[in-house]
Amino acid sequence: MAAAQLGGVLGRPTVAEIDLRALRANYRSLTEFANGAKIMAVIKADAYGHGAVQVARALRDEGCRHFAIASLEEAAELRAAGISERIYLLGGFFAEQAELIVELDLIAPIFDLSVIEPLDRAAERLGRREFPVHLKLDTGATRLGILPSDLERAADALREARSLRLEGLFTLLANAGDPTSPVTEQQLVIFRRALGALREAGFDLRLNHVSNSAAMILRPDAHFELMRPGLALYGLPPVHAVRERVELRPVMTFKTRLMQLKRVPAGCGVSYGHTFITSRASTIGVLPVGYADGYRRGLQMGGEVLVRGRRAPVVGAICMDLTMIDLTDVPDARVGDEVILWGGTGEAMISVNDVARLAQTISYEMLCTVGRRVPRIYRT
Repeated sequence: MAAAQLGGVLGRPTVAEIDLRALRANYRSLTEFANGAKIMAVIKADAYGHGAVQVARALRDEGCRHFAIASLEEAAELRAAGISERIYLLGGFFAEQAELIVELDLIAPIFDLSVIEPLDRAAERLGRREFPVHLKLDTGATRLGILPSDLERAADALREARSLRLEGLFTLLANAGDPTSPVTEQQLVIFRRALGALREAGFDLRLNHVSNSAAMILRPDAHFELMRPGLALYGLPPVHAVRERVELRPVMTFKTRLMQLKRVPAGCGVSYGHTFITSRASTIGVLPVGYADGYRRGLQMGGEVLVRGRRAPVVGAICMDLTMIDLTDVPDARVGDEVILWGGTGEAMISVNDVARLAQTISYEMLCTVGRRVPRIYRT
């Protein structure tokens, strides 16, 4: 994208460029591991910062008919944008939100015995017979979900519900990134035991789901009727073993433009607290991006950006709105140059996984915290 185009979007030189072609390619690559199951694309948290509506539309064009979100607000946004496909609420909800769940036609999670009755009443009040729900079983992650000891009580309550239909069981794997994890083994044992018990109790469970991105690639024994890839859709392997088995293309490139260049002498302090002092005469570049945009303060220690295909170190404290870089070894840099914070292609690329490690966090968080004030530019 030309510099003039990049800077013309709402006046912001800092943008997140979203490659929908890469997204579609990742989806197609992941379908090769589905083994007949359907894919539930996880687009919660605004599709991990990529834009839930645009991502849903692109994946719908690829044939995806199942989408997962975490909150009612996220679901409402998708419905308002005309996404009529199945939407699964993976997060919890309160009793007073039951009617909105029915109105939005969501697949609700039964994660606690207390939500069954209000959801049943809401479905009956709104004339929805056999409103589909999925039972969330806590098999060992100790997050939302019915404990195995409460499974029989949950089954009794769901059987007595007049307007609900239990169509699936699901759980969260706590350690799917390790294909030899005994934790995963135990969770799958508990899950299959519960699934068998519910079927013996007369429930027709046709859409069960366990696999996240890692389990989808690494654990064929965790494949059921639905799979829930998230991070892999956006081109990032959650663990190295996934990278070795499937080709994924990063979807987001976080970029800005060089706003100012200044030549300073040796011994010059840079940014708040002078945490960096030049050891030589240096060229310092100023970038209009900071932690308010999602470029984390921790990146001042070892962070790098790409300018004209070359790496330049981040120097000094990252500010709310500005970041400084050392361009002494990029002598041809000019004001207005494109600067890649993460993303890119080929050898001239900075992986958000590497950026996240420097910031002492995970790539999920880096993507999700790219600020709302950063425009998303979609390449189709």
